[in-house]
Amino acid sequence: MSNDGLGSWSTLNASLEDIAAEDETDLTPQNGFDNELSPYSIADILIPILLISILLISIFGIIGNGTVIWFLGFCMKRNPFTTFILHLAAADLGALICLFTFSIIYPLRSFLSLTPYMHLILLLGFILFFFMYNTGQYLLTAISMDRCVSVVFPLWHRCHRPPHFSTLVCATIWITSFLLIAINLIVAYFTGPRYTALFHFLLNAILCLPLMTVSTLVLFRKVYLRSQQRKKGKAVTAILLALLFFLFLAFPFSCISLIGFFPLVIDDKMQFVAILVGLLCSCLNSSINPLIYFLIGRNKRAQSRESMKVILQRLFKEEENCREEQEVPAQTRM
Repeated sequence: MSNDGLGSWSTLNASLEDIAAEDETDLTPQNGFDNELSPYSIADILIPILLISILLISIFGIIGNGTVIWFLGFCMKRNPFTTFILHLAAADLGALICLFTFSIIYPLRSFLSLTPYMHLILLLGFILFFFMYNTGQYLLTAISMDRCVSVVFPLWHRCHRPPHFSTLVCATIWITSFLLIAINLIVAYFTGPRYTALFHFLLNAILCLPLMTVSTLVLFRKVYLRSQQRKKGKAVTAILLALLFFLFLAFPFSCISLIGFFPLVIDDKMQFVAILVGLLCSCLNSSINPLIYFLIGRNKRAQSRESMKVILQRLFKEEENCREEQEVPAQTRM
């Protein structure tokens, strides 16, 4: 394996090179019944299944996030909360496009005319994926903290928050995520430390994981463990589900990437399978949010099918109405 460069990115690149070499040289027929099922044969079965799964899920995710971006960006009046959701959908869409492209390019690597540069193209694609992946992680962390403040301090959140706070936070997150990736690449290029990206993953885990966990617990306690808060609104329930799915689906990829920095007695193909499993979890996480919005926002009693626009309007306008209802009694008491 490569010992310099970009940590898990170089690990993936080396795995791709080793697997490609094996595919080109290992052309001898196997004796089927005489050989036991080896880890290599298991990997040969799992890799196509995982790639096809990533391809299919990413297609549905691209359609779902694209629909959310279209309606929230062009067909509905934007509010501070939908600004966060719009940027989160954009980050998820970018990550899914990268995964979709990878799932197509990798199986066709032997037939591409740019084969000498294929590993560089895949590496650049994964760098773009990490950028989108990190941005979505930071955005969801900001959304969870914003929802916690709105639940714990609803009047302050409504009256004292700056008017363009959401836009400013989203712009800051995009810039910060880009700078972190750029610094990581620059340091790795000039100095070549193996663990350059390791600190990036650790920083994400130290900052985002505790904040998301605390936010999830606070939202769960406020929304479901207090009867007076049960009518809080469907938007908070949707964010709570998004946080839970993120904790279960997105962080496995970070954990697998972190484990890749340490020497393990595992062959390259099985390590590549582990990376694909992490990418599949990330693909599911980036695709699940539109489905959550649809299931939570739809009217179960409606006789006819509702459009996504109507569902999104009900979901996010109900959030605004709940906040306005909380503000009026508080001002009356004053």
